[in-house]
This record gives sequence, structure tokens and C-alpha cells, in this order.
Amino acid sequence: MDGSDHGASRTAASADFLEWNFTIMAGSSAWSIEQGMTQLLAHQNAEGFGPSLADAARHDARVIHELGQRRTPTAVAALRAFQAMSTVDTQRDLARLNADRLVEQGLPEPPWAPTIGRVRMDGCWWAHDPFDETAIVLCAFSYDGADEHAILAMIDRTIGGGLVRELTLGTRVEPWLDLLQHADEGGDGLVSAPLDPAVARRLLEDAVATSDELSENPEYTLRPLPATYRKMRALTLARARALSDVSARPEPFPTSVEIELLKRTFLGSAAAAALPGDDATRRALDLLVAQFVDQAACHPLRLGPRRVMAVLSLSTLASGAATDPSVGRVLPDVARAWVRWTAVERGLPGDATERLDGVAEQACTQLRATIGQGPAPT
Repeated sequence: MDGSDHGASRTAASADFLEWNFTIMAGSSAWSIEQGMTQLLAHQNAEGFGPSLADAARHDARVIHELGQRRTPTAVAALRAFQAMSTVDTQRDLARLNADRLVEQGLPEPPWAPTIGRVRMDGCWWAHDPFDETAIVLCAFSYDGADEHAILAMIDRTIGGGLVRELTLGTRVEPWLDLLQHADEGGDGLVSAPLDPAVARRLLEDAVATSDELSENPEYTLRPLPATYRKMRALTLARARALSDVSARPEPFPTSVEIELLKRTFLGSAAAAALPGDDATRRALDLLVAQFVDQAACHPLRLGPRRVMAVLSLSTLASGAATDPSVGRVLPDVARAWVRWTAVERGLPGDATERLDGVAEQACTQLRATIGQGPAPT
């Protein structure tokens, strides 16, 4: 059997498996179908292993095409489930077109087809820290009051568009909401508030996109994604689409001209008054801001403890300073002053400013040691 025959056989077997599943789920509710389909779209075995997301998406496209050639009610059901739950826009459209064609040929719709995915958004809340490094998003849904459920996502905002750290499905919203509304009592600086559904959609979709990218990157060696991620992924994206017709636009990243204006404003501020007013200071500032923008891909004003510690620990920052001793001598002081200035510019509360400055002091001490400078002058 050549490669193409093997691929066709695998596609047919997957279509058979889906039809068998929808035979079993024939009398299920729309909510039960969604829960089953998000598991199927994970493409994971019992041990949690499966193909890459890209390979799984290509396979799903072939399966949708195969189902479209089958004149069976279970093929229509599987296609309607793909239409509601696929994570790929074009595949949802392809599934819809194939299902519509089969229905026009006289095949029946599954009883849940008119309602699947048409949930009511019952509330959206979040807790976040003042640095925009952590977001805990809670979104509640129901089928007009029935089958209530909620998705809780903890997102690490220091990495790209956000990295999913926890992803949980629950059927009781009140305990989670109570926990979220008392997050500000935990001492972590978290503040809870209602959340615009369009912003919630952006936070969830951006976090899934970043998590997908890193999960497929063999060079990513940080903490792995939660075990529930693949099996919750399709449902999370389906609920994100139900939150709002479009997602809110993110804060625009500053242009190169705007970044230069920020640097100029900083150099003229009280925060930079104690720095040498020479070219070495300006070169050190250029090097520092480039690390935030180019290496960490973060807004140079939107700094928090983890971003500061990560960037000031970058080998590219230390090596850049080591090649220019005059820059190396002033870089830790420039970094400390820049971090202090961003806190003032953002209007961070006093306790958050103090915490950020403490981390900056620690990171700058380590940076000074890395580039071979003595302790900061007192």
C-alpha cells in the first residue's frame, strides 16, 4: 500500500469512527455533542499523546471532505458538529457546505443542529494584576438557562499574546465567581471586575494562538501547557466566538517614532536627572529598550516584575553591554531609572511601584555582576 492509499484508508477510518460516535450520541443534547466533539478534535490518545496541531487540522480537512461524500444521517451529524466546533474558519465553512448539500439531497438534520453553539453569555469577569502580567478570565454560558457552564482561564500575559497556564470547565459558576471577586484579598495585587465580552474574546483567542505556537515549537522548554489544554481548546474557541461578533482590538504597539519619543521624554524627566548626560547613556537606553521591544516583544512602558527580571537577565543585553564598556558602566542605572519612570508614567499604585522597583533593583544588581561592574554607587 503506497502513501496515498494509506492516507485514504486512515481518513476513511476516522470518518467511520466519527459516524459510529454520532450513532451513539444520536439522542444527545447540543451541549453533550459539544463536549464530545471537543474531545474528538483534541486528537489525543488515553496517554495524552497525539499529532501536531497542524497535522491534526490537515487530517480533519480530509475527513470533512470524506464525510461530504457519504449519504448517511450520521455523516450530516458529524459535519454539523465540525461546523460548530472546528477551530479552523475554513473548515467550519467547508463542513457547513457539505452538510447543506446532503440535507438538500434529502438526508435529515440531527435534532440538535438548530441549537448547537447558540449559547447565551450569562456573564464575563476577570481578575488581573496592575502590571498586566496575569489575567484570570471567567465566562459563563447556558442554553437559555439550561446546561449552565463556565470556562476559567489563567493567562500569563508576559509571553506574546498570553500563554494559557490553566484551563478549566465547570458547571457551577457561583463558587468560581465568588473566588474571583475576592481575589483582591489574596495579597497578590489582583483586582477583579466585570469584563467586556469583546475583550474576553481577544484575551482567550490570543492566549490560544500563542499557546498553539509555543506547543509546536521544539525550542520551547518552559513549563508545559496544562493537561486539559488540547481537550478544552475547541470548546474554548467556540465559546470565545459566542462572546462577541468581533474581538476587541489590542492596545497598538508603539511605532519606532513613538519609541524614540518615549526615550526622549525619559531622558528629559526627573527619573533620568542623575544619569550622565552623555552618549553612553543614550546608547545604553537604546540597548535596553531594544531588548524589551525586539527580544521580549512587549510594550516598553508595560513592564511588570516578571518582564523586568526576564529582560534584564537576557544574555543579549549583557553581551551588548560587555562589548561597549562605557555602556556597561551606566546600563544598570539606566535600567533602574527606566523602570521607575514607566511606573510613574502608567500611574501604578504605590505598593505596585514599590514592588516593581524592588525587582528592578535585584535584577540590576545581577546585571551589574554579569557584565563585571562593581556595586551601584550609594
